[in-house]
Amino acid sequence: MSAQNLIVLGGTGFVGSRLLSRLSADGHRITVLSRNRERHRALAVLPGVQVRSVDIYDDEALRRALDGADAAINLVGILNPHGAHTFRRAHVELTRRLIAACSATGVPRLHQMSSLKAGQGLSQYLKTRGEAEALVKASPLQWTIYQPA
Repeated sequence: MSAQNLIVLGGTGFVGSRLLSRLSADGHRITVLSRNRERHRALAVLPGVQVRSVDIYDDEALRRALDGADAAINLVGILNPHGAHTFRRAHVELTRRLIAACSATGVPRLHQMSSLKAGQGLSQYLKTRGEAEALVKASPLQWTIYQPA
């Protein structure tokens, strides 16, 4: 596989940091979108990785960040909502915005992190993960959904 330009949302967490190491080792060019670039600048020591401060809930900023990418990888997720950071905002609203931004900028593929049993439980976490999956599946994009346990 040839090197790709990849945009990663949620790349500063547990899964993201390990995925970045692998993608970097495979020769991909990766841009990690973060609320706070300075806090995560250590990720930029990986070859081919850059960290950009981007408000991923700002549609125009998200479109600019995605321009020229081959794929977007959405690892954003929360386990405990607080304040404005709700399950709906992190899982559903962001996924809707990301699909629209990918479509508008010609990014053909979306990799979406979800959860085992998404949409099958009573918790808001599983409900919103299921709603996000439905959005991805209904989108015009090529997609892959990961359901880790």
